[in-house]
Amino acid sequence: MKKIFFVCLALLAHLNVFSQAGVDKPQYQIVTTRAGNPLGTFNIELFPLIAPLHVQNFDSLVNDQFFDGTAFHRVVPGFVIQGGDPNTINGPISTWGQGQPWQATVLAEFSVVRHLRGIIGAARDNDPNSASSQFYVCVASATFLDGDYTVYGKVTSGMNIVDTIVSSPKDINDVPLQKIEMFVTYTGVNDSVPDAPVLNAPADGATGILNTQLFTWSAVNSAVLYTIELSTDPTFATIAITKNSGLTSISVPTLQGATTYYWRVKSNNGGHESVYSNVHTFNSATASANLILPVDSATSIATNPIFEWSAVPNADSYTLQVSTSSTFTTSSMVYNTAGIISTTQQVPGLNPNTLYYWRVRSANGSTQGFYSVKFSFTTGTSTGLEELISGITNVSIAPNPATENITLTAYMKMVGELKISMCDQLGRIVYATASTASSDYFKTTIPVAELTPGIYFICMELEGNRVMRKVAVK
Repeated sequence: MKKIFFVCLALLAHLNVFSQAGVDKPQYQIVTTRAGNPLGTFNIELFPLIAPLHVQNFDSLVNDQFFDGTAFHRVVPGFVIQGGDPNTINGPISTWGQGQPWQATVLAEFSVVRHLRGIIGAARDNDPNSASSQFYVCVASATFLDGDYTVYGKVTSGMNIVDTIVSSPKDINDVPLQKIEMFVTYTGVNDSVPDAPVLNAPADGATGILNTQLFTWSAVNSAVLYTIELSTDPTFATIAITKNSGLTSISVPTLQGATTYYWRVKSNNGGHESVYSNVHTFNSATASANLILPVDSATSIATNPIFEWSAVPNADSYTLQVSTSSTFTTSSMVYNTAGIISTTQQVPGLNPNTLYYWRVRSANGSTQGFYSVKFSFTTGTSTGLEELISGITNVSIAPNPATENITLTAYMKMVGELKISMCDQLGRIVYATASTASSDYFKTTIPVAELTPGIYFICMELEGNRVMRKVAVK
């Protein structure tokens, strides 16, 4: 960390420009020749506010005239040109692109800046921190590189020369048949500050915003990165969410339900940031419910189970979805009912011995709220009729198999003495307890860590009625 600090400080000192909003972008001229004859010139600028270590490394190499006489040793139409390897000065062509072990490497500085036409990035091997002197220039969008390679600059003029280079005749290894050399010179800085974006969506004062909402704003000329901030405080004294985007849009799936948010965006041109945009506000949709029954990963659930979830403030109805797929595709949905006004719902007709997933979505009037997390459960062979008759319903056991503890949950439809026992396959009782059951949700924990691995049976008895479930202990 100390090394990184001093490298960044050295870059600022070299440029001799300090600014509250950023660092002026250094600019360079790259003169090229082909087979010793003038080919053309293109100009670049670097992004010290995004990749300060790579900018400092490039600048120090230019000061040492390191790049002069090196070649663009790789040309791939529709992708990149690549150069900067010292081996290309006098080394055999077979070594071009391999670099030298004595070269200093630079720590990766991945960002959300997109690999668009004209972008300059750091070439490397499989080690993300192995970049040294070699760089590439994108001749077309190569966004599949985003987030895996360090972007640290862009071409500002002369892309026609880059296009000429990438179109050069080459061998089967993408090496130009005629050597294309470069000579790099520092030319100054770009001290421009980008404009602030204009916010588009959601509209100011919007309500019922979901955590799938796409936030959008206007594009800013020269901006390569945007930062969005969300706060529950109109003064932004505290920041609830901050994210960077290489696009003029972003989703914020971490929104909290039933919350008033304020949001703003600033742009970044690689050297300076804009002031923040005007502030917009919105109210998020109703929050997600907490799922209660069946508990997650429960087993031996009846084929006509009762589902329960917590009430959500400001929600006046719910949608319950039960699916055989964790992605809740239309074809896998076995129950999808909206307008439920209570926090419980029985679903008949499930198949025995089947894995299901379920979730709940809140709503306020016609405005849909957040989805809950998804739970899974597996049905048993029971239809659940004996549970309804006995007054013990919606029995669930999780996890199953168990290693430390078993959570046993159920609904009691009557008041009385509830006896719970657990026995092995020979009928020997290994656990027993008793309590007074009320007409309500019941939950208890059974320790199993000391039991011998195998199959056991849990029995619940209430006023002479009995429900039994099988459980495995690992």
